Amino acid sequence: MSKVCSINNKYYTGATIYIRAVNIERDGEQYGTYYQAVRSYRVNGKVKQDVVHLGQHSTPDKALTAWEREIEELARTRPKQARKLQAKVERLRELSGEEQG
Repeated sequence: MSKVCSINNKYYTGATIYIRAVNIERDGEQYGTYYQAVRSYRVNGKVKQDVVHLGQHSTPDKALTAWEREIEELARTRPKQARKLQAKVERLRELSGEEQG
């Protein structure tokens, strides 16, 4: 069972997101932590969430920096993976309200 705790509330232009830290535990032993960028909002009175999995990157900025380099490497050898990661980058930028350049 995974244990969830929230950290690093940060306000971005145009959107409020927070970083959720998920500690992976099995049989009482911690195996690691992964991070998610989360934006909560309401639709017809119900809470909805947009989530982008950041993996081991604890901030959106760290993820974007690492992923930009990774996309360049993947484009040469695994173009389909590069396109998937590029789509994830664009989704994270949209979620955090960052302008694409």
